[in-house]
Amino acid sequence: MNISDLKRGERAVVLKVELERELRERLLSLQIHAGAKLLVLKVSPFRRVWIVQAGSGKIAMDRETAQGVRVWRT
Repeated sequence: MNISDLKRGERAVVLKVELERELRERLLSLQIHAGAKLLVLKVSPFRRVWIVQAGSGKIAMDRETAQGVRVWRT
């Protein structure tokens, strides 16, 4: 399961980030890494963008990025 499978209001824990190195580093700086707890705040129409909260920050990510972050729904 990945972030793109989650709906608004669902919580998850990141298992693994499976993206290219630069994007992994960018997400790490935004507190998205293995073990991080996420909350999906909003999903855009047609499921193109996810807005998630990780720690104290809010991050918008496109479908490709969301599909590269493996999570466990809690």
